[in-house]
Amino acid sequence: MIVGIDEAGRGPLAGVVVACALSLKREPPFKVKDSKALSALRRQEFFPWLLANSHFSVELASVSEIDKFNILEATFLAFNRAIRALLKKAPSLKQAKFIVDGNIFRTDLALDYQCLKEADKLIEEVSCASVVAKVARDHLMKVLDFLYPKWNFSKHKGYPTKEHFSLIKKYSLSPFHRRSFWPCKDEKLSA
Repeated sequence: MIVGIDEAGRGPLAGVVVACALSLKREPPFKVKDSKALSALRRQEFFPWLLANSHFSVELASVSEIDKFNILEATFLAFNRAIRALLKKAPSLKQAKFIVDGNIFRTDLALDYQCLKEADKLIEEVSCASVVAKVARDHLMKVLDFLYPKWNFSKHKGYPTKEHFSLIKKYSLSPFHRRSFWPCKDEKLSA
């Protein structure tokens, strides 16, 4: 038994970081890749199958937690929340091997875990967790877009694109911009 753990949203200037802990119940009928290697349409196609055929949990760390602790610590918070929620739903997974995408992870949970760089390209469960986390975060960014349409979050998802920089310059910051990230920490933008 393997539980894959991955996140979406470490690099954006706005929005939460979303983590997913996932264990497959059966082999997918499609080749799963890291979410970044799939189009949004492919991720949406895989998503319902993954939800129906896995044990999973999706959790997040808020923008205020990202700004308070830094993005790495906030990611660990989201990972730990996802693992705890998954183990609450499926206690038998406590015996699983947990594979975390990346080279570092901290937890106070008694787990058999391994950190693996590029695990999202190598381990199917981590690739699947990557897809679920990305689709969940993209949906949250669409909600932000509805609430704050002038920042066009549904298009750039908070990532540091040329358009997003231009919108920040034009409109300043939304309540969901990460004040600890450049250029959002520029005091002139926070006014």
